[in-house]
Amino acid sequence: MKLARSLVRIGGLAAVLAVVGVLVWGVLHSPFLEIKTIEVRGPVEASGLQEVTRTVEEALSGNIFTADIGAVKRAVEGITWIKSAYVSRLWPDSLYIEVKRHQSVAIWEDGRLVSEDGVLYVSNDEPIERLLQLPAFSGDPQYAEQAVRYLPRFNEEARRIDARVKAVKVTFRGSWSVVLESSRFDSMEIELGRALTQGGPINRLRQVLDSMDRVVAMLKAYPERIDARYKNAFAAQLPPQAYAAAQSEPAGKSTKNRSRSSKARGQ
Repeated sequence: MKLARSLVRIGGLAAVLAVVGVLVWGVLHSPFLEIKTIEVRGPVEASGLQEVTRTVEEALSGNIFTADIGAVKRAVEGITWIKSAYVSRLWPDSLYIEVKRHQSVAIWEDGRLVSEDGVLYVSNDEPIERLLQLPAFSGDPQYAEQAVRYLPRFNEEARRIDARVKAVKVTFRGSWSVVLESSRFDSMEIELGRALTQGGPINRLRQVLDSMDRVVAMLKAYPERIDARYKNAFAAQLPPQAYAAAQSEPAGKSTKNRSRSSKARGQ
């Protein structure tokens, strides 16, 4: 008799559990719990918003209860221009995504952007006005992070002659050069050599700019190229038009002013 009662109780419990399971299954798969809205927050342009939304839709499965939030987060962070993402559920039918994007500081020679952390990435939603203001980086990508660290210090030195960095170049051997631009001249490329000591290229740029007034006074123009790879001196080369003008001066003028390439001692 007791055995029969136990079996009845077990059978009843099993039936209750089965009913609860069916109800839970029905709730979890109810169309009323489908995610209907994807809310994206952050510094994202229209084309970037479409990319994020499309990526979320491709990675999303299940409803507001069963959706794999971790998978969505990983998918969004797989977008090259996104640095990090926060994903959460919003009751009753929404998904909230907040993104933090890489901040571009330069354009690599192949068209990729360079982030503030030295990461190379692709982005199609950067405002064109900002892209036009970015300097160009070229050379070996392994030096991208170091180029980002050098850039503000290069610009700090360049401002001493009212110039800005237009480009930074580095060879596979780690030899650095910068291209400056200013209202005073179109372009000036300065070869700085290898970073054999900490801050070596920056120190050489400082030495060149310390002597810039003397160089301009001697050449009667800003040089087009400067080779600062010498130990305590550098060679300066005039732009073609300035050299041609110097050549046309009367014979009595100083021969130094007619020389296209002159060498100056560093201070």
